[in-house]
Amino acid sequence: MRSLPHIAGRVLGTPLVIGQARLEAILSVLGPRIGIDPPTVALPGEVARRRPSTVTSGGIAVIPVFGTLVKRAGPIEAASGLTAYADLETAFLDAMTDPAVRAVLLDVDSPGGEASGVFDLADLIFEARSLKPVWAVANEEAFSGAYAIASAAERVFVPRTGGVGSIGVIAVHVDRSASDAMEGFRYTTVFAGARKNDFNPHEALADDARAILQAEVGRVHGLFTNAVARNRSMTVDAVNATEAGLFFGDDAVAAGLADEVGTLRDALTALGGILSVPSPTATVTPGASTHKEHVMTDISIEETHASPDTGSESQPPPAPSVEASRNTNPGSPSAEVVDLDRVRSEARGEGFREAALIAEFCALAGMPERTPEMIGRGLTVDEVRAELLALRAEGDEIRSQIVPGAGTAERTNFEDNPVVRAAEARVAATMEA
Repeated sequence: MRSLPHIAGRVLGTPLVIGQARLEAILSVLGPRIGIDPPTVALPGEVARRRPSTVTSGGIAVIPVFGTLVKRAGPIEAASGLTAYADLETAFLDAMTDPAVRAVLLDVDSPGGEASGVFDLADLIFEARSLKPVWAVANEEAFSGAYAIASAAERVFVPRTGGVGSIGVIAVHVDRSASDAMEGFRYTTVFAGARKNDFNPHEALADDARAILQAEVGRVHGLFTNAVARNRSMTVDAVNATEAGLFFGDDAVAAGLADEVGTLRDALTALGGILSVPSPTATVTPGASTHKEHVMTDISIEETHASPDTGSESQPPPAPSVEASRNTNPGSPSAEVVDLDRVRSEARGEGFREAALIAEFCALAGMPERTPEMIGRGLTVDEVRAELLALRAEGDEIRSQIVPGAGTAERTNFEDNPVVRAAEARVAATMEA
């Protein structure tokens, strides 16, 4: 019970990217414990359906985005059905840096949650999708903050009964002054700073305080609509025109908020089909400029599709869509091939994947200038990791954000770890001095 004021502070008087129905459900549980009478709505249990991330035999990491979303969640909060953006970020980065993972599928079933932290996670997903395919499926709902995350994927599936949208922001202030008076309580607040007492629940919300809260709600809404417009290649006006409405099945596709009607299984089949298509030839040229700022290096990708007979350039034939694949023989390989025109998978040859990962690791290690040289030497991603660790260990400060085998089942050998060796050497030198 001691955490109730903390929980109430995360729900009341602050902008939320959560659906109205779920907000009422939360208040129905929280309200009686803090002295308010919210709508009588049951909060559905979510603990039983929570599960960790999994990786399919085809190398697709399925990351669940379930329940009410918050910036951080302790063990008790997590057991209550909350999912932390910090935990989602960790699972996502593990998948993106794991060589065994070839693509990521976000399995989303959430009404949204806190605004704090959601746009940072969405930005990370949007930027990282240039390294590996990142898709999402609304299974069955991806509303508000959950849609901010799902929209950052390059392709979004929604089942016939699934929904997306609710691109809006909401805030609640509870005025308990009338209830206090009935109970014989009268609160006197002493404060300094004109705005310090703005959202006191024991007083009515003043007009100027309401204006401030409305302005903050509008600011967060602007962040939300701009993020969706970027993620979905829509105009901000088109996103605003949704008016935070909910869109289901075909309507979600028609509104531009999803790409295809399909289930989680359909999304896995389609993504598996993308990964099974032979990769185009990729040529990495040191010294050229890349279009992704976060890679922080100079790489250009040149694609050629050579004809086996003439050697001339030709485009690979378009593959059927998921809908078309359902009408083919389900036992044939062609049943898993999808429409390549709607994704950018043909730009992801294995050479590009390797080069992009090397560039990312060099940037994370603070040495982006080493990317062309390491690519030119033909190093593998694992070799680059080991060399970056050794280079960092030789510096004045021992820090490492890149661990060999991170995100894999490979056991780390600390005796051979260059960071550990450098630390031991530094201790030995100190003792000799």
